[in-house]
This record gives sequence, structure tokens and C-alpha cells, in this order.
Amino acid sequence: MAHKPDRTLEQARQVMDLYKAGRFDQALIAARRILQKSPAQPHANQVAGIILARRGQPEQALFHLARALSASPDDAALHVTHGQVLLSLQRTLDALTAFDHAITLSPTLASAFVGKATALQQHFRYEEAIDCFHAALRLNPDAPDAYLNLANLQLDLARADHAVDTLRQASQRFPENPIIWTTLSNAINYPSGLTSAETLAPHRRYGAIVEKGWRDRAFTFPNTPDPARRLRIGYLSPDMRRHSVAYFLHSILKAHDPAAVEVFCYSLTSHPDDMTDALRSLTHEWRDCAALDDAALEQRIRRDRVDILVELAGHFAGHRLLMLAHRPAPVQITYLGYAHTTGLRNIQYRLVDNFTDPPTAPAHAAEELFRLPDCFICYTPPDDAPQPAPPPGSTGAPFTFASFNEAKKTSHELVALWARVLAAVPHSRLLLKAASFENTFVRDEVTARLASHGLAPDRIEVVARIPSRAEHLAFYSRVDLALDTFPYHGTTTTCEAMWMGVPVISLIGDRHAARVGASLLHAVGLEDLAAHSPDDYVRIASELASDRPRLAAIRASLRERMRNSPLCDASGFTHNLEAAYRQMWARWCANPR
Repeated sequence: MAHKPDRTLEQARQVMDLYKAGRFDQALIAARRILQKSPAQPHANQVAGIILARRGQPEQALFHLARALSASPDDAALHVTHGQVLLSLQRTLDALTAFDHAITLSPTLASAFVGKATALQQHFRYEEAIDCFHAALRLNPDAPDAYLNLANLQLDLARADHAVDTLRQASQRFPENPIIWTTLSNAINYPSGLTSAETLAPHRRYGAIVEKGWRDRAFTFPNTPDPARRLRIGYLSPDMRRHSVAYFLHSILKAHDPAAVEVFCYSLTSHPDDMTDALRSLTHEWRDCAALDDAALEQRIRRDRVDILVELAGHFAGHRLLMLAHRPAPVQITYLGYAHTTGLRNIQYRLVDNFTDPPTAPAHAAEELFRLPDCFICYTPPDDAPQPAPPPGSTGAPFTFASFNEAKKTSHELVALWARVLAAVPHSRLLLKAASFENTFVRDEVTARLASHGLAPDRIEVVARIPSRAEHLAFYSRVDLALDTFPYHGTTTTCEAMWMGVPVISLIGDRHAARVGASLLHAVGLEDLAAHSPDDYVRIASELASDRPRLAAIRASLRERMRNSPLCDASGFTHNLEAAYRQMWARWCANPR
């Protein structure tokens, strides 16, 4: 008698194929259809669990995975999926148990080692995590997640050059993988010693991959091409929460002219907070889109008939550049959140200024650069900031230089430069503060790098994150002079330092990320603190350190100077921004196809 094929198993495989193709809605519907007849079917439960976890429904996800494991307890891949969902819930120790179980069942399963390494990373067991990632790559050199997660760990450990090397290896093995290229695009902003052309290359490669079949397409839109009508402006970001992007966006939303623009915010944040509420209150239409896949998000934007869509993430985590390659809005802009090009030609514009991107310099962008007057951003001063304190050096304390930037921005070139600054100012000290310094491994990495340039440990102080913003800002009372990072400048950190009366020395480079400091300093009338060479950086820092009267005068006047500058002129800035939007819109109206 002929054996009947297992129809349920075949359907479950089709569900898995739908999931792998990114058709999540269809996969979940098909999985549920199978589970109505066969509630224990492991693959259908597995797919349902993964998708529900992505949608922020962890309890339902774990329910389905528990059923899958009950039906198939020796399936190592199921234990890996279980661990991945537990990781998404920050249940790190439970996830480690799941990955160890998978490794016991299948000692050569690379994905189990990748999962375990990621869990170890979240548990701050960095050395073990690196060993585990390397084990995964030995088992399977074609495991893209191993390269990606290892590179992200290397970046967190302030080893940006190692991260770039790892991702370049990955890009050779997976030349068409957009996730590899977007991760490399982000990481390549941090190391020193790279040319502008080298940093541009992965961005362009990413754009070519995701826009394949979409570039130079003649798009049609239902939007009325009237250059004078009220515009529907959409802002798209994963950072509409307590995040630096949100603080700059807040000024814009608050100052927008409701007669000129109707504002739509597409929030991709999964962890809303009081800043989310503040942004929502300033928006005509608020869309919570974190749970939407790209297809659903694209449909939502098209249904809203957005005229101009402004993306605020670039290649940072949570971006939706793949969706933007399909051009859901007539005019698309990249702005604010990312210090480089997206690489996409279907994003027509990138907002900059004459200092971040001088008209005489090469553009280094896939988008057309649109230069705003004065400064490309507008800062929202914190309402809980204490008053600036006198310079600590004036009270007899050792002169203190500081940087409160992310540890990943401490490039090798920068560390050598900071060591030169401290050598030029005898008995001075360097204060570093960043969230990643909570981990001893990161602290040791950076301090060892400084020591290799002759900086004694007793001249360095490393401090971790201070949770309270007011207390974080008050910490500037311990700082005489701030040192900007290079080649990736600070933005929020520079604004905060100046708001607390602390001047910042910045080194001008050859691309946007290395020119932001020059723009911010020019906006507040301190352009003489923007150095044109490393020697100039050392000279400016040492001269200002020895000129205590000028330093005290800057400290006493900087907040008021900043308040009255273009950097804090929300009304004037947003008026210029709306004029830019209107000009871009008029261009589209003149040629809608």
C-alpha cells in the first residue's frame, strides 16, 4: 500500500518559505491555519513564535515555541529560535541555557554558537563572546550573523578598525547581502586613516543592491502637484524617544507652521517614553509603526499621501532604507540622524550646511546636498540643566580636558592627538565619560590605548553613564575644556558641553562627520576653536588652557551666546527648513514623473 505524503509537513515547509521570503503576514496566517488542525506542529509553531516576537508579543511567541519544543525536544534549531526570542526579551541567562542545549544536541550548529556569543555579549562577557563568534565562523565561514554580531561587538569595544576588517571579509563572502553593507557603512565612519572615497564606497554599494530594479523608475503618485498648497510632511525614525535625534526634532515640530505643513510622524521605537509623548503632542498625525514590516509601512505612508518624507536614521539600527528604496513619497530626504550618505538615489536630498559640506568640496553623497543657512541643525536646550559652574581649574584643581562621546569614537589617531594635548599642558588630566565604560573590558581597552602613547594612568579618569540627565549635565562642572572626537565628531555632546559653558576644540576633516564641530562652533561665534590640522588642535587647546581669563569669560557667556545663536533659534531654523521643503516640492511639481 502506497504511503500518503504528510500534507501538514508540506504545508509547514511552505510556511517556513514564506517567512524566509519576508512575507511575514502571509506566513503567520498560514501557520495559524495549520495550527487549527495540528496544534503541536513544530515548524508552524516556530514560525508563529518568531513573527509574534518581532511584533512585540513575547508571551504568545514563547507559548508557540514551548509547544514546538514539546513536540520536537531534540530539534537543536528550535532551541536556537527559543534562545533568540529570550534574547529579545533580555532574558539573557535563560537564552544562554537554550543555546547551550542546542550545542549539546548539535555541537556543529554554527547558529547556536552565534546565539550564545550574542547572549554572552549582552551579559558583558566579551572575551567569551569573541571566542564563541570565532568558533561559529570556524564551523561555518558562511554564517553572515556571526560576522555581523562580531563586528558590532568589536565596535562596542572601541575596535572600529577590527569591525571594518570583519565586515569587509563578510562583504567578500556575501557581496549581495544588504545587511552586511549597511553595517559596514555605519562602522566605517569611526576608524581613522580612511579616505572619503573609502567611506563612501560601502554606502554606494548598499544603494546599488537595494535599489536594483527601482533606480531610474518613473514613479507615479496621487499627490496633487500644486507648489503653493499645504504640505504633508512625514518624519520617519526609530529614535522618537529619549535619544539625541528626538531632542533636535523636538525644536522643529514645535516651530512648524500648521498653516504651511501638516506633520505626520512614523515612530519605529519599541520603547516609548516621555519624549515620545512630547513629540506625539506636537504632531498632526502620529503612527506607531514599530511592528509593521516594510511592505505594511510603505502602504501606510502611501495611504497618508505624504508629500515629503524625511528619514532620520541613515544606516543606524532600526532604519528602513530598504523600504525607502521603493520611494513611497514623491520627495524623500535624509537628515539629522546620520553623518553620511544613505547611498540611495531614490532619496533625492540630504540636508547639510556650508560648513559640514562646503560647496567647493566633493559631495561624497548619492543624494543631492541641500545646504541650509547658518547651521544644519537646531538644538533644544534641556529644561533641567543646572547653571554653568566656574572652571574647575580656577579653584586650584588640575586643568581637566574631557570627552563625553561614545567610546567607539576614540580612534587610534585621536588617542595620539589627546596624548599630545596633555603633554603640552603639564599636570593636566583627561576625563572620559560614556555608557560603554560601565564595562571593565572597554575601560581597559581605551586606557591601554592612551598608555601606549605615554599617558600615565593617574592622569586619566574614566566614568560610566550617569542615568539622570541633570546629573550628567552637572558633571561638566568638573571640565575646563572639552575635546571633540575625530574623525567622527560629536553633535549632542558638543551642544551639551557648550550649554554648560564648556568650550570645545574640534579638528576639521574632509567629510561631513569630521566637520560637524566646525558648523556648531561657527554657529555660536567660536570658529577659532575649530582646528585645521592636528598641530593646530594641540596649539588651540594649550593656548586656551593657559589663558584662564578668556576661558572664564567664555564660560560665563557661552549659554547666553548659544541661546541667541542660530543653533537655538527654533523659529528661524524651522522657517528656513520649511522654505527648503517648499523649494524641493516646487521642483517635483514642475516634473512629477
